[in-house]
Amino acid sequence: MPRLRAATIAATCAALLAGPPLAAQQADTATKVLRKRTAYEDLQMFSQVLNQIRVNHLDTVDSHELLMAAIQGMVRRADPHSYVISAVRMSPEKQRQLEDGKLVAIPIQWDFSLGAPRVVSVSPGTRAAALDILPGDELVLADGKPIVAESEFELEVTLAGPKATSARLTLERLRSDGSFSRLDREVRRERSGDAPTAVPAVTTFGDGTGYIRITTFSNDKVADDLHKALETVEGMKIQRLVLDLRDNGGGLVREAARIAGEFLPRGSLVYSSWGRKQEFIDTGRVERSFWRGARNYPVAVLINAGTASASELVAGALQDHDRAVIVGRPSFGKSLMMQSFPMTDGSVFVLVIGKVLTPCGRAVQREYQGLRTQDYYRRARADRDTAGRPSCRTDNGRTVYGGGGVVPDVLLADRMGPPAWLVRLAEDDLFGRFAAGWVTDQGAAYTTLDEFDAKLPPFDDAMVAFRALAAKAGRDVPPDSAAVARVRRNLLVAVAAAKWGDAGRYRVSARLDPEVQAAIAALGRAGEILAPKK
Repeated sequence: MPRLRAATIAATCAALLAGPPLAAQQADTATKVLRKRTAYEDLQMFSQVLNQIRVNHLDTVDSHELLMAAIQGMVRRADPHSYVISAVRMSPEKQRQLEDGKLVAIPIQWDFSLGAPRVVSVSPGTRAAALDILPGDELVLADGKPIVAESEFELEVTLAGPKATSARLTLERLRSDGSFSRLDREVRRERSGDAPTAVPAVTTFGDGTGYIRITTFSNDKVADDLHKALETVEGMKIQRLVLDLRDNGGGLVREAARIAGEFLPRGSLVYSSWGRKQEFIDTGRVERSFWRGARNYPVAVLINAGTASASELVAGALQDHDRAVIVGRPSFGKSLMMQSFPMTDGSVFVLVIGKVLTPCGRAVQREYQGLRTQDYYRRARADRDTAGRPSCRTDNGRTVYGGGGVVPDVLLADRMGPPAWLVRLAEDDLFGRFAAGWVTDQGAAYTTLDEFDAKLPPFDDAMVAFRALAAKAGRDVPPDSAAVARVRRNLLVAVAAAKWGDAGRYRVSARLDPEVQAAIAALGRAGEILAPKK
């Protein structure tokens, strides 16, 4: 037996023999546990542990790294969303430039719940939305450099740059067949609110259903765009409406109240906020309403995991006031107020200081108190029912749920990922490449988007040409009817986007989208919800 080990064991045995009886030790320990420790005692213990590591640890340890790890652990124990960005990693000047609008972020929403940045959604209406970047894709490199950011905000600042410049993002994707692929995408820095309109899709279906897509609340013209869109579809004598808020990452909270004013009477509560300090307690109400009896038609609101922030507030308000039926998947579910506190060394501490509630008082934010961080994120990924979620009653007495996003009235099954062969076609941008050439050669045959959308050509000749392009790229298209239908849908959307931009992309996508059809089917229930309580 080595001398050191023998000496250690001998010393341990001597200490045990010299100590009080075991029963007495246990009783003494129980007594100590019952007394709440003071902050001074905890700080004293922290100092002693740090000193022992520095003096006796086998390896040379960086004290700064130990202290930063302790600070991060303390912040994470408070809640899963507060964070500290060390001055060593953070550029205060770059942060100020981003906040002042001199720099522009990448239009992608990220999530660090699994320890690495993964895509939540890509801002609709931006060029990035056409780059085949999917939820769940993991960011591994930016301009060839590893990712060191540890929070969404830090990553946003890191990737920011001058407007209209691009960053080369390397993403890793787990395909449905279990294989991995690495994708390089040149993503343009742009604001989602910079698009000509935040309402790119306005159309009607043959059954008297209107359809409107809102992509963002990031500019102060969103409510005006929606007002014009509603006038357009109402001029077509619609009897019901689908309002699509999927992948709408939110934006200006005041736009949420203005948009709600299109459907709710003046003075209606849209949201309330609560915090420890009085200054964080507030309410948002409809100040200017365009609601009238003639607009009392059924409304279905489509949401998904990319519906966040101000768009969640609109969905929650319309649900709580029984103005709409909510269809889709639970929304993103982060309704916290955050505040930055600058540290003296240049570091930044971002702290949760309040939460936002829907009109009936439910928290959209998922509960985190009493949970370990890993359990908090594990439950976020789990497909749970409404058991245990915070709930409240709507104006007409229905029970609605929060605690992890706005829970839809009609919950749709999570979308199955596309088959691996279709993923590879999109990864190679074959649909976009084909559409550009097809529109150049055949675009004159499609005079207007209205005509194209109404007829949706069979595209038999386009299928033949696309198969040839795919074969040339070394990709096969299965011959079965289901595969042909999938490819045709993708080609129709790609051609519409190539010829008419976002208006074509979102309008034709809606026409072919089974979730939109599910929302239309749910409009019968919306009619029941609008009926006054008996």
